[in-house]
Amino acid sequence: MSAYQALQATGQPSVSKAYTALVNDPAYADILAQIPYRHPAQLYEAFAYALLFVIMYYVLYPKESLRDKPGFLFGTWLVGIFTARFIIEFFKKSQGGFEESLGLLTTGQWLSIVPILVGTYLMIRKAEA
Repeated sequence: MSAYQALQATGQPSVSKAYTALVNDPAYADILAQIPYRHPAQLYEAFAYALLFVIMYYVLYPKESLRDKPGFLFGTWLVGIFTARFIIEFFKKSQGGFEESLGLLTTGQWLSIVPILVGTYLMIRKAEA
């Protein structure tokens, strides 16, 4: 609900008082119930990226065999970041545009497929001698 809509619905003199009234005053319970819930997708992404950092820094990087394999850590990063993005896109609200014509997946999911494949290739390729 926009600030203007909150002011109009409650008749309060300020935006902060209007939002406080919407949340605390039982007279506005029906208006509050109409506001849709959304997942905090940005927080999900932040936690996923922090977890990936911890795994890569404390688990993968100390292993010399993995660190010395060209492209392995970068490939792991690509796969981790874009897999997290692919999964989190299921919880995001559609941003419109041409997503309806793309079928089952969102634009972000379609754009995540290529980096996941490139990262997988970097992780499993043989090192050149």
